[in-house]
Amino acid sequence: MFVLKGVLRAESQEKILLYLLLRGTGYGKAIAEFFGLSTNSVHKQLIRLEEDSVVVGRSVGRLREYQLSPSYPFSASLRELLKSALAAYPDALVRKLAVSRQRPRKSGKPIVTAR
Repeated sequence: MFVLKGVLRAESQEKILLYLLLRGTGYGKAIAEFFGLSTNSVHKQLIRLEEDSVVVGRSVGRLREYQLSPSYPFSASLRELLKSALAAYPDALVRKLAVSRQRPRKSGKPIVTAR
């Protein structure tokens, strides 16, 4: 689903920005795996977005972690636009995207989905 087709260059950009809006931060590979996209295409879009100062990245060990840039001149407007675009996405996807598990799960612990 590509809601912001006339505004953004690619569907992967929209998905990256939505991921970063709801989760706060993210790695290229995690974003690609969540949406089932090519890791290479996600990394290329992240580089473009960082060059345009829409997102900022920082190195965490060997990984690069990205977040929406608070110093981007249209940051507030972009966030509002992305929030409006979320209404067009299925509720299940939005809920799944909003849940972020950061710690590893204990071995043998049953998986319980959020309600």
